[in-house]
Amino acid sequence: MRKLLLKRLKASLRDDTGSELVEFALCAIVFFTVILGTIDVGRAMFLYHFVSAAAQNGSRYAIVRGASWTGSCQSAAPPKFTLGYACQASADDVQNYVKASTGVNPDNLSVNTTWPGTTPSCSSSCSLCSKTNNKGCMVKVQVTYTFHFLMPFLPSNAIYFKGTSMKTIQQ
Repeated sequence: MRKLLLKRLKASLRDDTGSELVEFALCAIVFFTVILGTIDVGRAMFLYHFVSAAAQNGSRYAIVRGASWTGSCQSAAPPKFTLGYACQASADDVQNYVKASTGVNPDNLSVNTTWPGTTPSCSSSCSLCSKTNNKGCMVKVQVTYTFHFLMPFLPSNAIYFKGTSMKTIQQ
């Protein structure tokens, strides 16, 4: 009996049944980690591009709606978005426009709109720009997005993507 038991033990130690399952499990973990990590980095690259485009769209919105905007109060954003405020570009208007016309989480998005009080040709305060949204003056829109990776082995700290656009008010 002891001989038979020893023979079966040696046979089972030489048997490699199930080793493919273990190898597949190890390879699958590495494979899916690489795939999901690539997707996460792709999300970060998309948001990096998105932030700069959102700043440009916000500053464009502000330069078209300066102090003397007399056009329709309908927005050029998606049809579901209708403006319910006077068509002069205030900081809140620009922020509402940028947040409403995006496809990302608006809670992680901050929009800061300022009027530096300068014209494109001078770097200091000009008498023309005593009122912040006069024609010929500059508007500066800065969009910041707080990004978190989903993968646990990537940095857990927030990454801040920032885009800035400065344009001259046209209206």
